[in-house]
Amino acid sequence: IALVFLGGVFYAPFVLLAPGIADASIRDVQLGFWPECLLSLGIGGTYLMTGLVLQRWHKFDPRLRSVQDVLILVGAAVASAGAASLISAIVLLGAYTIDRSEVATVLWRGMIGDLIGILIVTPFVLLLSTYRPWPKIGMRAVWQGLALVVALVVVFGYREATAFQLFYLLFLPVLWVSLSDGPAGSATALVLVQVGLIVGAEIRFGPDPGLGALQALMIALAMTGHVVSALVAERQDTAARLREQQGALNRALRIRSAGEVAATIAHEISQPITALNTYSGVAAKAIEDGNFGLAANAVAKVESESARAAAVLSSMKEFLRLGTLSPAPTDLRALLSELAELLNEDLAKRSISLAISVSEHVPIVTADRIQLQQAIHNLIVNSSEAIQGVGRPGRITVRATADATGACSITVQDNGPGFPPGFNFNEPTPFTSTKPEGSGLGLGVARSIAEAHGGRLTIASTSRGVTATLTIPKTEVKLDSNDRNY
Repeated sequence: IALVFLGGVFYAPFVLLAPGIADASIRDVQLGFWPECLLSLGIGGTYLMTGLVLQRWHKFDPRLRSVQDVLILVGAAVASAGAASLISAIVLLGAYTIDRSEVATVLWRGMIGDLIGILIVTPFVLLLSTYRPWPKIGMRAVWQGLALVVALVVVFGYREATAFQLFYLLFLPVLWVSLSDGPAGSATALVLVQVGLIVGAEIRFGPDPGLGALQALMIALAMTGHVVSALVAERQDTAARLREQQGALNRALRIRSAGEVAATIAHEISQPITALNTYSGVAAKAIEDGNFGLAANAVAKVESESARAAAVLSSMKEFLRLGTLSPAPTDLRALLSELAELLNEDLAKRSISLAISVSEHVPIVTADRIQLQQAIHNLIVNSSEAIQGVGRPGRITVRATADATGACSITVQDNGPGFPPGFNFNEPTPFTSTKPEGSGLGLGVARSIAEAHGGRLTIASTSRGVTATLTIPKTEVKLDSNDRNY
């Protein structure tokens, strides 16, 4: 079977002639030329077909690295050994070599003998040809071989018990080898045990040892060894796949993280840069028109936006690099007023009104002012872009409130179209946006900043707009009047 699997029909002549050659060399009873030819062709043809079927069975791996492979081999062995034994019994009965009362015995002995031969020899030949790397012979292999010899000596040498009573001792070294060396070690150990059984039975029981009962036990041992070694191989393959997948995931995450860092920084400073471009144009036009008051105001805005861009860049770079914050006492009323002043002019051009409402119970909090302002800025910009996308005037309301525990909530609510059905706005995929020119990073950055402060970002969407709430846990501090102006 192994030769046919490895070499195909090239070995067909040998397989078909081998049973007849074996009978002529070993058996004392001669059946005659034609019965012997029929027997040889029948048995050889059975195993030839088995090898060819296994060769074309794509699910079968000759390295026996899964329980499925072992079960396929066992099924093929049982089917082919049963068929060969049946052919042998029919030929012997037809040649008047046996009578009907002996058919069951011939069937049993023939099937057991061939089945144990297939389970022992076939895996060893297949693995010897295909398994790489083969287990190295070290001190552990020496101790394992010694354990096999000791077990065989005890099984056949202990005269006060039959070999059947102590057969279970052979399971211990075979399982040891199977667990430590996988399919190759198990196949080698089973070959050694089978040879030891034949030699030991010959020594213990004489020239007619009657191996049938022992080989029935050996079938159980062989199947146990193959299944255990296959389980070990499956575990090794699974661990290797997990390592490969983890390595691929780590590489992908590193590449993705690098891209996200660059894209996030670009996203966060795009607004200040746009404002710089606008105010510089206003200043240049005002100078040409001689309106130096407007020019001075525009230049002041340019200076303010430049400082803001530098602060945002520094803060975001530090946050993305280390995931750390620079907490400081922060007045949410002053923060939101500054943000409204920054955005009002741009929102007005888009026909969007911005309303800021801060509850009198909102405390001074400890937070990274730049990052917190940037998170709220992202939410407002997202709302304005969504409203602009529907081509009608809109309204954005920002409310800051505090609950009974002192936790602060900043809610940004708009009357835009909301998120489209199916869009996962609670866990948005980076670089995925519902807006034609959106980067897909605004919500992700706002969420990261909220979580870095120990809070959270929750979003509710309807057809009448989106409500995003950024919550920060209680971090109230005491400030004097000068600090409050921060």
